[in-house]
Amino acid sequence: MKRATVGLAVVFVVMLASGATAQDMSKVINTPHNLSTLDVWGVVIPQNRVCLPCHTPHNARSVENGQSEVLWNHAITDQTFDMYTTAAGNQGGQPEGPSKLCLSCHDGATAIDDFGGNDEFFGNVVSSADRPSNLGTDLTDDHPIGVEYPPPDLTGYNDKSTFTGVKVVTINGVDRVECTSCHNAHDNSLGMFLRQTAEGSALCLECHDR
Repeated sequence: MKRATVGLAVVFVVMLASGATAQDMSKVINTPHNLSTLDVWGVVIPQNRVCLPCHTPHNARSVENGQSEVLWNHAITDQTFDMYTTAAGNQGGQPEGPSKLCLSCHDGATAIDDFGGNDEFFGNVVSSADRPSNLGTDLTDDHPIGVEYPPPDLTGYNDKSTFTGVKVVTINGVDRVECTSCHNAHDNSLGMFLRQTAEGSALCLECHDR
């Protein structure tokens, strides 16, 4: 009983420190982000520790641009990405902050089981090219990330105060579109971890006024 109580306390410390809640964890359990039960990946997490692949209460990895509060536990991608160029010629910089954390599993190069910072997990399982979770390093055909919102000198965008699902991510004082603008890694209730339904293009129309 004592061991179970301590284990539960550790889980809640991680969730609170990372801004997550008990509700967040309950939503993650039945999603692809619950790596503790995805034996198909070859990843088996001892004691069903749902938060462990991404978060840790101790010895967290250093993450730049305001993301240190998530107590990150996973290896961070060191890939160079080809970024999307908008019609106005704006190109996002290399992924930072939350986008870099997402790509640390979804780049198809960084091992999904490379976490913990020790030899307990060897880091040899990557997202294969035939899986939708493998975005690779060519992001030229994906929605731009790392770009300012709204784009300077462009019309056709809603004010962020009108958002009901999506959100901007502020990095170095600049409001930007990042992976987590449209996706919530803790909630898959709308599918694809979306923050807003795609039905009727509602997700797109949160930002785009056209």
